[in-house]
Amino acid sequence: MGRGIAQVLAQSGVRALVFDAQPGAAQKGRAAIGDALGKLAEKGRLKPADVDAAVGRIEVVDKLERFSPCHFVVEAIIEDLGAKRALFSQLEGIVAEGCVLASNTSSLSVTEMAAACKRPERVAGYHFFNPVPVMKIVEVVDGVLTAP
Repeated sequence: MGRGIAQVLAQSGVRALVFDAQPGAAQKGRAAIGDALGKLAEKGRLKPADVDAAVGRIEVVDKLERFSPCHFVVEAIIEDLGAKRALFSQLEGIVAEGCVLASNTSSLSVTEMAAACKRPERVAGYHFFNPVPVMKIVEVVDGVLTAP
């Protein structure tokens, strides 16, 4: 899911920072996105320059601290409430106060994730449908304390 989210953001003109706790996984994901977009260019559905531009907007980072300038962070980790709460708690100490922390969860409670944060009002659900590059829909879910 994370790979698809990064692809859609990059194709939309957004710089996407990508991190994976598994060494090398984010770089492999970026390469796979480049391959997928390259195939679309071969079929004439994208211009080669658009492929290069999109892949150029995907930046692999080696530590969460690199997310400090972000305005919006979408996590797409394992569907485990404890893991998501721990990640949001960690990110909250890195990003600015106004940064939205969004989860791609389809089944876990946004309210329960936000409970691990000092600023639960900035936590939301941002559920993409799979496959992300094909399904042109995202479900935005608020928690009990999510700010409008």
